Amino acid sequence: MISLDELDNKILAELGKKPSYPSKISRKLGVLRTTIHYRLSKLAGAGLAKKIIDGRKSIWSPIYKNTHNKNLYRVYEGRKIVQAYRQLLNLPRQTIVFVIQGSGAAKSELDNLPPLFIKEAHRILKKKEIIMKGILNEKTLSHFDQLGKDLVDSHIGRPQGIKMFSGDEFISNGEIMSTDKFLLLSNPQSGHALIIKDHGITKIINDMFKTLFDLLDGNKTFDLNYYLKNKIK
Repeated sequence: MISLDELDNKILAELGKKPSYPSKISRKLGVLRTTIHYRLSKLAGAGLAKKIIDGRKSIWSPIYKNTHNKNLYRVYEGRKIVQAYRQLLNLPRQTIVFVIQGSGAAKSELDNLPPLFIKEAHRILKKKEIIMKGILNEKTLSHFDQLGKDLVDSHIGRPQGIKMFSGDEFISNGEIMSTDKFLLLSNPQSGHALIIKDHGITKIINDMFKTLFDLLDGNKTFDLNYYLKNKIK
């Protein structure tokens, strides 16, 4: 999979509205036509765009795949899954994110995501007061035993509310992070993540998670901050 930058995404967004000529895209985006031709050739080579000869001109249209569909769906693989998690850091201040995380996913996150990124992410989430309301398995807590003090400390201070379960609920390698306009499905162990920004899908899933979280009145909210503060004393 090629790495798409902002210009590539703008070109695909224009093609998603209507098949177009390079000269028209050039004028619309204010970018040299030679640059547009080069980027279109790159996208064609990656199987994301195609051209049809129209007289003496070529008209371009997008090819929708799992990796790129009108900028609403995107798959990340291998080390690039960090880019999927990084999108959480662009959420507006005080966004509420509903998280369902398997204890296996918590462990593989710590094993596979760079520690510097984890600490950077926690710093930004705390600064933007992004609230994580999670449903977890208590086995997740054991993974903190393997962490150094600085990494444990980076977790402390995030606004959060957690419903904690025991037994065999929520022990898988997968996790879901949901807002009204953003959905992340990930398996850090296998190195696969999917971002969905289709509002029709994200809204109904987020409403479902919000309702589920509100219905779990029998499970008191677990104070992870308090737990970790006592752990590093």
